[in-house]
Amino acid sequence: MSENLEELSEQYKIVVRDLMKVYRRGQKEVIALRGVDFEVNSGEFLSIIGPSGSGKSTLLKMLGALDKPTAGAILYDGHSVNTLDDRRSMLYRRQKVGFVWQVGNLVPGLSALKNVILPMKLAGAPSKPSSERARMLLETLGLDHRMDHRPNQLSGGENQRVAICVALANNPELLLGDEITGELDSETTEIVMDALKATNKEFGTTVINVTHNPKVAEYADRVLRIRDGLIEGQKHILYGDITEIDAKGRMVIPETVRRLAGLGKRVVLRATSEGLLISPLDTSGENGENNYGTNSD
Repeated sequence: MSENLEELSEQYKIVVRDLMKVYRRGQKEVIALRGVDFEVNSGEFLSIIGPSGSGKSTLLKMLGALDKPTAGAILYDGHSVNTLDDRRSMLYRRQKVGFVWQVGNLVPGLSALKNVILPMKLAGAPSKPSSERARMLLETLGLDHRMDHRPNQLSGGENQRVAICVALANNPELLLGDEITGELDSETTEIVMDALKATNKEFGTTVINVTHNPKVAEYADRVLRIRDGLIEGQKHILYGDITEIDAKGRMVIPETVRRLAGLGKRVVLRATSEGLLISPLDTSGENGENNYGTNSD
């Protein structure tokens, strides 16, 4: 049995399957993503929430073709993102994707208006339509009175709203945000997230925003929670519950699976033609005790 990714790609804007990323740091391997699966509808606002080191920023970079996965697939409108060469990755980012980062989105020496015009200029767009679109975007996000101000003359929230305008300059279908409110206070965070939500509704832009803040995540239509490189509660469409085997050959079995299968501290392993069969060890003869629980090893 195999999953028909072509059919899935007709239903969803983005399809992510079995996505893995392993970084090498000297002799050590760091697993950032451990087999992530999800889909995104066209025009959807999706939040991916998780603590620092959970893999959410790594995932965002893969979606934006800023990094390549070790294994797995990312399909955008049915086309593979992870197999693009450098030139096509650049064209994908320029034509399809807008980015908003936590800091460093704007050119310090340029006004808000010129910052928004810049990506259109780099893409070869005519000057007059570029200026008109830049003004429209800034007005839409309530910055019509701040167009001639430089980043150091703007508040943190204003800078991030200008950054959203910059990301939307070339009319991307997908906007990716990475902790865009991480440096802002709660009141300013609300203003920026309202602007991001308005962007999603006003322009129909698909938005994927990663955050560690539950209140920020609530602005989305849907929330995925990521921890230790896996989507929490994820069940693979074909294989059901997913687990992993670490470098020492130890396998972590989810508690719900252990409970349903009646697994205790020790189990019986049998290699079969279907794969590895794991069953409870019969301990009825050992002091009449049930050795249920988890093995710290």
